[in-house]
Amino acid sequence: MLILPPTVASSAIESQKARLFDGQDLHLEGTEVVSYQLSTGEHTLLFRNGFSMSIGANQFSSDSAVVWLKSKTTEFRGRTRIDYNAKVYLTGNITVKKGKGARTTDLETFLVPRKTRDEQEATRYESMVVRFSVSGEVFVTADIKKSGDPRGLVLYKKALADVTSLGLKFAVKAEVPVSETADSVKQIPVAELADSNKVKSEKTEIIAKPKVKKPGLAYPVNIAPAGEVKPKVEISTAADGTDIATVIGRFYLWQKQDEKGGLLELQADDAVMFLADSGQRTADSKEPYAKRYTPNAVYMSGDVVMTEGQRTIRADELYYDFQEKKALAINAVMRNFDVKRGIPIYVRAAKLRQLAENKFAAENITLTSSEFYQPQISLTASTVLITDTTAIDQRDGKVSDSSFDAQMRDVRLKMGKRTIFYWPVMRSNLQRPDIPIKSIRIGNDNTWGTSVETRWYLSRLLGLAEPEGTDSTFALDYYGKRGLGSGVEIDYERENYFGRFLGYLISDTGKDRLGRDRSRKDIEPDRKLRGRFHWLHRQFLPYNWQLTTETSYASDENFIEGYYRGEFNVGKEQETLIHLKRLEDNWALSLLGKGRINDFVDKLEELPSVEFHLTGQSLFDDRFTLYSDTEVSRLRQRIGEKHSTVISDEQFSFVSHRTELDMPIMIADSGQRIADRKMAESGDSKRYTLNAKRYFKIVPFVAGTFGYDDRSGFTRTLVDGSNKGGFGEDKIWIGEAGVRVFSQYWKVYPDVKSRLWDLNQLRHIIEPKLTAVVYTESDSVVKQRDTLNIGISQRLQTKRGPAGRQRNVDWMRLDMDVTWVNNSSHDAASSGPDRFIWNNPAVPLRVLSAPEIFNGDLSSGLRRFEMFGPRRNYFSADAIFRLSDTSAVLSDMN
Repeated sequence: MLILPPTVASSAIESQKARLFDGQDLHLEGTEVVSYQLSTGEHTLLFRNGFSMSIGANQFSSDSAVVWLKSKTTEFRGRTRIDYNAKVYLTGNITVKKGKGARTTDLETFLVPRKTRDEQEATRYESMVVRFSVSGEVFVTADIKKSGDPRGLVLYKKALADVTSLGLKFAVKAEVPVSETADSVKQIPVAELADSNKVKSEKTEIIAKPKVKKPGLAYPVNIAPAGEVKPKVEISTAADGTDIATVIGRFYLWQKQDEKGGLLELQADDAVMFLADSGQRTADSKEPYAKRYTPNAVYMSGDVVMTEGQRTIRADELYYDFQEKKALAINAVMRNFDVKRGIPIYVRAAKLRQLAENKFAAENITLTSSEFYQPQISLTASTVLITDTTAIDQRDGKVSDSSFDAQMRDVRLKMGKRTIFYWPVMRSNLQRPDIPIKSIRIGNDNTWGTSVETRWYLSRLLGLAEPEGTDSTFALDYYGKRGLGSGVEIDYERENYFGRFLGYLISDTGKDRLGRDRSRKDIEPDRKLRGRFHWLHRQFLPYNWQLTTETSYASDENFIEGYYRGEFNVGKEQETLIHLKRLEDNWALSLLGKGRINDFVDKLEELPSVEFHLTGQSLFDDRFTLYSDTEVSRLRQRIGEKHSTVISDEQFSFVSHRTELDMPIMIADSGQRIADRKMAESGDSKRYTLNAKRYFKIVPFVAGTFGYDDRSGFTRTLVDGSNKGGFGEDKIWIGEAGVRVFSQYWKVYPDVKSRLWDLNQLRHIIEPKLTAVVYTESDSVVKQRDTLNIGISQRLQTKRGPAGRQRNVDWMRLDMDVTWVNNSSHDAASSGPDRFIWNNPAVPLRVLSAPEIFNGDLSSGLRRFEMFGPRRNYFSADAIFRLSDTSAVLSDMN
């Protein structure tokens, strides 16, 4: 309690002298703190269950407190800096202590007094407000930290009311107790004279913009014996006034890092601790041993162990700064753990420096996953810079390959003591292995000779950190009969876009072997320097728009087929285009522009094309369903410079529109409808099995198609290289009517189990279907074949996968169908299997107007142009037997 007589001597403060001393730090400490930043920019800290504050030699303590900190920019002797204006409200058991030699802090202190009945009795106080400037940093230490708005708390409301009503009239001396009852506000000036000695400083010009400061929060440092024997502690004072504690004997030191469970732990045989403030805690304090000392920094020696999360550092000697979170370790071994892959990571270094909370630098290091001092395989480097956020990311559940990043110089890959690889700069992460090479492949054949193909991590070779979602590869290849080649492949993916970049060059001294036919062997390339460039990018835009751009360049016609055979056979066509589309519910709108940059290819250029599609639009309460497809294009057919096909390369217009109206009908008797309802309610498909004779769907439909073509009038023979016939009609229409019938039923065999065939239950699904359609057209050039198709599809499904994540897979599948068409063709040249789409068997007008060219460089005896739709009666079947997720047996016939 603070008891003050009503008459107290006072004197004015010399604020000008007080400002001569720069860098006064404010230390705030409490058991529990609630922090909040107001909209005005002020930082508010509310302390409960104990509070202490020190600035310079001035120390305050109370049961509770509210601190307001507002940053300000000041100019002092040519320097610009960010300081604080501080207001501190203290209440309950207030004590004030002013140490010797206090000379730098300009304090304004106000009390809230309580009047008593006895006028002769001294005035009693329960609350105090201190106002001052902070020219240094603000350090906050608390056992419990919370974030939230304190303005609804009773303590904050009371503090705000008292602070608002204050004036500046009277002073108060130090070391005066305060009572716990308030009645009115009385002002008392503090007598505090600054030292008359002036500080000399040279003129300094600093133009850099100051950084905005925030109060730093620190958790208390706790110390305890590491065993049953209590360490011996001696406290002394250095020449500069710093208290130093010498610890002899094994001890354990720990500090809480955050509210998520982060913990820093230190152990050593001996230590020298540089204590925070001589007025805070002393060795003869009555507090528990673990909280007698509050070090700002510590030097430790003898079997030093430093642990933080999964990271452990062992060293002979270690110095650690608790405020800056920096450290220096001698003869150190840092161990981390890759949680995703379950392997340790060891970094051995002569000197290991902790530059920040999660950043380390080291000299003469060895990086390995082996605990042995001399590992079989390791990386050594002269210097390394490590950023390790594994502990933080693990607590947040965000551990990734980028959680551990190591930048190394003068890197040597060693097997034992022998160096087998050297690279000046390298970057590594948690991805295994740490060496920069991805793969190596060695072979020999008649086409390439002796070949060595290597793939490297590009980012590691360049010493760069690979962004999340990026996979970059550098290729370096040697082919005995072809030459030396290299390239780069980068795959990237983000939330709003993804893409692929590929480039490759080779000085080719050999010949291409593209097939068994004589005309496809020993082909001399047009040039020796060959290669390709490909970039595909897709951007997801607002309102469900997508933008796709692609650029594909190749040095010659046979390069991709020769060097990228798999991509040539089954990959996407090499194109240069820009495609913008929007997909919304059951409709889509797209714009496509496509050009040719490789003169040797056959390409239909789109200059541009616009398409609109509407699918499954319900009409009249699901009684009818509407489908609509529209395309408007400006096109030009380009022929490769060495191809013999003769087609006009002038631009032409093409329009196609098709509208279909369906009337779906469900047929099922009352017994089947009851079974359907019971199955839906119970989910028991075994008990209520569908019966194909009592349950099927019929979809009658009518459709109309309009087309426009001002190049050939849809005369296909004018645009497929045969150059026969005459110009048809530039405007045509096609009418069609038909019916689709289909059904489905199944049976479940829950008792089927087999480890040999990987079976867990069986479900047999049978789907019969029928399509019949007739056509009429305005011109014979677009004549369609009336079609009848009957088919049946059968599947045996089972469940595969680990427990809790099983999925349905088709174990066996057998599809069969037979098709009859009017005017069936008997021409052997056109008897090959053609495409048949079940929901629309008509030949699209685009195939008649501008068929795609597949093999323009082959002889005319082979099929080179796109065909569509069945042209003859046929029976076809295909089957698949899936042995496992990676193996299957396929079969088909026509």
